[in-house]
Amino acid sequence: MVRPMGVGLDLAGRRRDGSEFPLDISLAPIVNAGERLVIAAIRDVTEQRRASAAQAELAAIVQSSSDAIISTTLYGSVTNWNPAAERLLGYPASEILGEHIATLVPDHASAVLEELLEAASQSRYREALTTRWLHQDGSEVEVSVSISPLRHQGSETLGFSLIVRNDSERKKAEDDLRRMLAEEERLQRQHATAAEIRLSLLSGASLDESLTLICQRASELVGAPVTVICAMNAGRVRIVAGVGVATEMLGASLSPGQSFAEEVMNRNEAIEVSRRSEHSWVEVPENLPDGPTYGIPVIVAGSAAAALVFVRPSDARGFDTTARAFAEALGAQAALAFEIERSRRDREQMMLIGDRERIARDLHDHVIQRLFAAGLGLQASLAWVEESKALERISEAVDVLDETIREIRNTIFSLSHQEEIVPPLRSQILDVAQQSSTSLGFPPSLDFTGPVDVSLRSNLNSHVLACVREALSNVVRHAQATEVLVQLKITEGTLLIAVTDNGVGMGTATRSSGLSNLRERARLLNGTFEIADAPGGGTRLEWTVPLGD
Repeated sequence: MVRPMGVGLDLAGRRRDGSEFPLDISLAPIVNAGERLVIAAIRDVTEQRRASAAQAELAAIVQSSSDAIISTTLYGSVTNWNPAAERLLGYPASEILGEHIATLVPDHASAVLEELLEAASQSRYREALTTRWLHQDGSEVEVSVSISPLRHQGSETLGFSLIVRNDSERKKAEDDLRRMLAEEERLQRQHATAAEIRLSLLSGASLDESLTLICQRASELVGAPVTVICAMNAGRVRIVAGVGVATEMLGASLSPGQSFAEEVMNRNEAIEVSRRSEHSWVEVPENLPDGPTYGIPVIVAGSAAAALVFVRPSDARGFDTTARAFAEALGAQAALAFEIERSRRDREQMMLIGDRERIARDLHDHVIQRLFAAGLGLQASLAWVEESKALERISEAVDVLDETIREIRNTIFSLSHQEEIVPPLRSQILDVAQQSSTSLGFPPSLDFTGPVDVSLRSNLNSHVLACVREALSNVVRHAQATEVLVQLKITEGTLLIAVTDNGVGMGTATRSSGLSNLRERARLLNGTFEIADAPGGGTRLEWTVPLGD
């Protein structure tokens, strides 16, 4: 009977030198000349044990790997599927073993798999390629795949080994890094641009030069070939700076109530439209593209005095968050340019007033006194002159000196009584409201809409102040109100002043007799005047006039 010996046991042999080695022993009985003998076959299994250990270690590595390790036959059938492959692609080994590897590859990514298999079959090294494989739930997973041939001891290829790595985290990290680098670059460009513009403003560049520089940098940073700055001037919106085809329109006046820039200033907020032609309130000049348009108000002295407008080609995409951030930063620079220009004008006017006062003092204290002394001296010398011709000439000289003194005094008066710097209309209205609060017993509420300080002609200011003053006076005399709201609204080339109280209402006709002056002012300015009971009680007065040029 033949049976294995030492099954399940680790047997060791000892060599002559005393070293030990693992062995297997096979015993077989034989009969020789009637005598029963046993033949023993002893084998050194050191290499077999080493190979088994290596296979066990390799199997442990495959099972514990965080990358999916897949083995296939030469024809692509899956023969090995480790736990990482199940975690990555969702298929348990029982469902995928024996299936073709192409089951895991979407049609659009099959070329990548074929390229890798061809390189592996020809024993050419090919680095891992990024592609997409199918998850069990039907979704696609971004992976990187490398393929190596499985060979026997000789050169025969038995199949292929695939290492599949999840690329989602790496891609996410790369995207995050790219976003951080882009944000850093954006901030650096923004700071460099802001520094360049500030240097231009502080170096004494004119307002036109500064606004043109802002438009140039805005066009580059925001990606808008056409960039303009529109400002309210004498009740109309005009293009004061620009780049691109807008340079041909510098100084042009836009139609009241039909320009994108005016809408931005009236709303006092940023506006973006995909097509300006889609909005009835927007005029589309023929020489400007009708593409995505973005505008932001330029706030000066608390109100929108201008608008920075960006226009992209008709086939371009809209403005993203980065572009909007650039636009806001450049809008702040434009506001600073307007503030510096206003401060420069005020400073020059103050210097001019100071010079005039100094000249007036010098004329009064020195020149007039010397002329007067010269005239007195000539008059005193008349007693010593006997010739009639000489007396006549001296008298004429004294008269000339007197006339010169009078002219100098008139000049001094004109120099000393130059027009004072007029405060903004908004401030003057606030003063009128403050003065009326004592008579009313409470401060009136004020609401300003639109560029009040920069839109009105100078000759309208007196009418506006008179209207507000008369309306509040009427409330004090007749309304018996506890609340009053004064509204000034500039929109579409029209100024509206509305004063609403919660008093006793219109009452008799005598109540409106004191307002005839306002009616006459509106008529002279081609406007309208209305006064009626307010819907919720009290009285509402409306005074409306066109702004014109």
